[in-house]
Amino acid sequence: MKKRIPYRQVENWLADLPEWKARLEMMQEQLANIPGLTQKFELVAIHGQGQKNEAILNEVIRRLQLRELEIPLLQLKVQVLEGAIRSLRPEERKFVEERYGHHLPNADTMEKLGVSPRTYYERRKLVLERIYLFAGGENSILDLKDEALFEQT
Repeated sequence: MKKRIPYRQVENWLADLPEWKARLEMMQEQLANIPGLTQKFELVAIHGQGQKNEAILNEVIRRLQLRELEIPLLQLKVQVLEGAIRSLRPEERKFVEERYGHHLPNADTMEKLGVSPRTYYERRKLVLERIYLFAGGENSILDLKDEALFEQT
């Protein structure tokens, strides 16, 4: 018996890809400031009453968590999804680019690609199935909710 493909879930991955990339870039920029933060941490202790600034310490810890946990996970998710897209045939990649990259509605995508509704929906189904299977199916890392993994308690 063939397993049902969660098409909406795969479409959500494709819709999330630009946000994942932007978040990854922002996190990597934050890592560049760790040396400056640690220097401020030490200066506060030297020039203050000997008390290290807890807010700066917490920020350094948060950024180290970015480096060790969040960034690698997000990089892996981006690489898996981009790899799945690269594995598609050229006309399928064009479909993904128009529909999900440019966020075109179905009708506009059909018109831009010059395909009938039937061809469009068959291609959509095939593309989403291929991406889902390439990404690991029901065990895909793309389903990990990174926000929940890194919530502070």
